[in-house]
Amino acid sequence: MSSAHTHFPLFSRLGFIVAALGALLLSSCGMMEADSGQDCTTYRRVHFVFDMNMLFSDAFAHEVDTVTLYANDASGKIVYTKREAVADIVSRGYMDVNDLPSGTYTFRVWATGENRYDNSYTYGDDIIDREDTTRLTVTVNRNNAEVNHDLTPLFFGVTRNVDMTDYQYGGVRETTVYLTKDTNVFRIVLQNLSGANLTPNDFSFYLTDNNGSLDCTNNLVDDEPLTYRAWSVTSGQAGVTGNDGTTVTSVSAVVAEITTNRLIKGHDMRLHIVNNADGKEIINIPAIDYCLLVKGNYNKNMSDQEYLDREDHYDMVFFIDSQHNWLAASIYINSWRVVLNNASLGE
Repeated sequence: MSSAHTHFPLFSRLGFIVAALGALLLSSCGMMEADSGQDCTTYRRVHFVFDMNMLFSDAFAHEVDTVTLYANDASGKIVYTKREAVADIVSRGYMDVNDLPSGTYTFRVWATGENRYDNSYTYGDDIIDREDTTRLTVTVNRNNAEVNHDLTPLFFGVTRNVDMTDYQYGGVRETTVYLTKDTNVFRIVLQNLSGANLTPNDFSFYLTDNNGSLDCTNNLVDDEPLTYRAWSVTSGQAGVTGNDGTTVTSVSAVVAEITTNRLIKGHDMRLHIVNNADGKEIINIPAIDYCLLVKGNYNKNMSDQEYLDREDHYDMVFFIDSQHNWLAASIYINSWRVVLNNASLGE
């Protein structure tokens, strides 16, 4: 009686072996967890840093209050969002995103600082295609193209191609998103050298630009021209000193504060100051050009845009005469005296 033998081709037997080994490897971590208590979980964590400032130091814990994280997959679709208070992130040391599925992602962040105005922004569509032609926008809210209040500080960050896939035997996947502050405060001081008293109602202060909407790369989206009006105007006295350092006289001054969205190099943002008595515009200058006049020698290797992104406060002091005309021989910007000529006026 002959015996029957079944023969399997070599590739079939190899395939069987590979499949068996794969099954064994897939189950090995679970077996180790059961046998030795080893944790085979892959933990996913996101850290945040805000050092895009003139001190080059991390101020995340001090300046940011709330973070909203968006994760989009390789196709560009946003598949995960999480919003968390910075106090919780700091106490833990990271944002926990363990419920994010295994994969590779681009992380985008819109974050806000201390609340200055409840309804500062509108957040746009959360579907982003791979070319970013559909944008995750943030738009400054306005009323008839005017913003007449302070803005809650706004921050943006993006980190691309982040590997958040599962480790075979568990471990930690983590990344860092670096933030840039988009809001800027201008403090405008008018000093009357004639000694005449100035009051907050004497002048109107405002900035104009079409910079009210930002996309998912923190670049500007086409928008209508906006007028950012001063949300605070106060008056006071300031001393004028002579060449020997002694106080010559005290002059009346008006101080206005205006908050605007991100400053972009090359944009024609204008600072306007109007004498309310006769409607005469006494100052109309290119604000961004003036901000860059005091970039300084020690920052010369920094690009203009980086300087604008690092600096978020601009103090400008103008001098006017008894007729409220601007004495354009010089101004002070962030404590730097700027001597003007036709080239620096940029008008």
